[in-house]
Amino acid sequence: MAKATNAPKPNIFARFVGYIGDVRIELKRVVWPSRPEVINSSLVVMATLAFFVLFTFTVDSIVFYLVTLIGRIGG
Repeated sequence: MAKATNAPKPNIFARFVGYIGDVRIELKRVVWPSRPEVINSSLVVMATLAFFVLFTFTVDSIVFYLVTLIGRIGG
């Protein structure tokens, strides 16, 4: 177990300034994607989204048709 220290915590302003400094340091380490990479990734996301929209619509339409058909037979 760690020994408790009685050192006072820095005030909130000092902690915030330290936090902002740490954020700036981390942002300098980030490897940002190039414009072509961003465009390619965006196109992949949009194509995937379009596929799943069509897939969900198709499955929903089929299930709706089957439930309606069963309702007519049973009713």
